[in-house]
Amino acid sequence: MKEKIESVISAVFSLIEIICRIVLIFMVCTVTAQVIFRALGSNIKWCEEVMLILLDTMMFLLLPIGVKDDLHIRIEAFAKYFPRKFKVFLVYFSNVVLTIVSLCMIRYGFYLVEKTNSKFTITGLPRKYLYMITVISGVLCLVMTIAKFFGMFPTKSTEDFLNPPVTDESLS
Repeated sequence: MKEKIESVISAVFSLIEIICRIVLIFMVCTVTAQVIFRALGSNIKWCEEVMLILLDTMMFLLLPIGVKDDLHIRIEAFAKYFPRKFKVFLVYFSNVVLTIVSLCMIRYGFYLVEKTNSKFTITGLPRKYLYMITVISGVLCLVMTIAKFFGMFPTKSTEDFLNPPVTDESLS
């Protein structure tokens, strides 16, 4: 059962990575076209607005991938000297904090979606859809932190934090 859940979550996250790659390629091509058009004395009116929307979308969609791969900042200057049990506590505490942040993203994202009635100036897209990405990201982060509580998606960085590799320096 655990393997099935892990494979479904992995498939969703792979799809998100593919979407982000496509968005990045589109952004690079559009900005390049904008630079060329400006050099020729013209302009793509919607370029800045769409790039801002896509940049926010990519940032919030890549956040759960960072949580999955433990790419968040971990300060180990002092923690590496603590006993293993305390390090395990720190890993679980980190996941609790990420869960709280995820719940805040969901709650306040829905709040922004409900309260926002304005539209973007050039494209006319409702701004509330931009805030819906916050909710989606929060849900994906929440799913990932819950999966981590059940031992899914272990990473090398967490394993190295809990069980530091033996080096010549540590033997001295």
